[in-house]
Amino acid sequence: MGANIILKGSRVAEVDAKCIAGGIDSKWLMQNAGSSVAAEIIKDYRRLLKTKKIKGIIVCGGGNNGGDGFVAAADLAAAGIFIDVFFISPPEKFSGDSKFYFDRLPDSKVENIKYIDSSIAEDKEYFTNKARAADFVLDAIFGTGLHKNDVRGQAKDIIGIINSIKDERKKSVRLSVYACDIPSGVDSDNARILGNAVKADKTVTFGCIKLGIAQYPGKQYAGQITVSDIGIPDKYYGEYEKIFQVDLSWVAEKIPMAGPLSYKHSVGKLLVIAGSPGFTGAASMTCQAAMRAGAGIVTLVCPWELNSIFEIKLTEVMTYPVEQTDDITIHIDAYEEIEKLAQDYDALAIGPGLSKNPSTIRLVREILKNIKKPTVLDADGLRALYGPKEIETGKSPDFSHVIITPHAGELAAILGIEKIPLQDRLKYNYQAAHKYGVISVLKGAATLVTSPGGTTYINPAGSWALATAGTGDILTGITGSLLCRKMSLAEAAVCAVFIHGMASDIMAAKTSRTCQLATDLLEGIKEVFIEIERLKQE
Repeated sequence: MGANIILKGSRVAEVDAKCIAGGIDSKWLMQNAGSSVAAEIIKDYRRLLKTKKIKGIIVCGGGNNGGDGFVAAADLAAAGIFIDVFFISPPEKFSGDSKFYFDRLPDSKVENIKYIDSSIAEDKEYFTNKARAADFVLDAIFGTGLHKNDVRGQAKDIIGIINSIKDERKKSVRLSVYACDIPSGVDSDNARILGNAVKADKTVTFGCIKLGIAQYPGKQYAGQITVSDIGIPDKYYGEYEKIFQVDLSWVAEKIPMAGPLSYKHSVGKLLVIAGSPGFTGAASMTCQAAMRAGAGIVTLVCPWELNSIFEIKLTEVMTYPVEQTDDITIHIDAYEEIEKLAQDYDALAIGPGLSKNPSTIRLVREILKNIKKPTVLDADGLRALYGPKEIETGKSPDFSHVIITPHAGELAAILGIEKIPLQDRLKYNYQAAHKYGVISVLKGAATLVTSPGGTTYINPAGSWALATAGTGDILTGITGSLLCRKMSLAEAAVCAVFIHGMASDIMAAKTSRTCQLATDLLEGIKEVFIEIERLKQE
């Protein structure tokens, strides 16, 4: 699959309009959309269809999303599935392509087509009983045009019924819920929940991923996302926001692998500058992750008094103790020694467990300004961007060689604001990337990787299992390892974030999300690279 484009729903409407103006039949697009949803459902029930009668409910609104639902209904019925079509908008309000496909339903194999008014007790009870007896529900109420106003009236009632029946059947034969393009009730522009939204198990989205289901909280309502090509040429997407989502095949294509003539120096050398009392684990995990992700040589620069600890903890990693402060952190006076050492390395990883010591933060600033090696900057290292500064004159330093990996609190500090609202993560991550000229990786649910020019990748992998101490240090190590492979900063960051999330998903499937430790990811990284190498050989 590679990289999928992500658009706001409001942009999708513009794409559709330009596509139709360019001569593509809108009815053909609707046919393709509805048929792709039906095909996905049929695929999921193919085996069961051989042994039992499958029952499905399709709930349609009055717009184009409802029209997609009508097309899907006809295809599903033709495949032998018993289909009830319920529409919540009076048929006289249907128009255009939606009316065209609604008018064709009586000639299909759909066995029950009914308008329901949830304010009428009998209609509400009838729909509820049908939903309780169904194997699946397809939500085709609202598409990408729903913004601003909360869901209300009939739509609110029906969404509530679908969600409550899904919840009550968790302990028995579950009700599968599909969404047509986007779950009804999710704002396709910013992922807000407009009062209430359908909790889908799978969303079949058309042409491109919608921003509303690529980010939280909307993503939480979408379930598994499948992108369906409905025939819109790529040229119609090109002029809009450059937001993407990648998969493992894209990652495998981008990562250069060692070959038969490779040796440890050619595979990549990473210099890690990290660690202070109480935070030796952060530095250790960064180094271990870098080694696990394929770095040929990893050397840890650390305070003198901590060297013996690291020599015991890190078998494969070399250590390089330097002058320390009274707090046993790396001293600014170690700069010249580090500068000389860094010349023999391909990339730097700075920050995990480094401390807040002013001398140490001054050291980081000097390194960033003067050592122009590809660098990933994390944790305490980020304080070099927002901590107390000596008076600076002249133009701002060039940080174009730097990847920063803040969480939301750190990004807020970097930008000098109180907090990063969930719905504004894209905006503020771009501000940081643009302000400092860096690749900014905003960690969290659906991690963002943004370049100074605004191109953003939203990571689909990972979960709340990563909400545990040390996982950020693991990400720093993976990122540093990929920088050693001479990858571009943006591609290294995107690949590292994906590998990190996938490693977590693999380990969560084997054990538990709740019980996951950061060091568990070291095993997960290995599993991810097994898959990457397999894809490379195909």
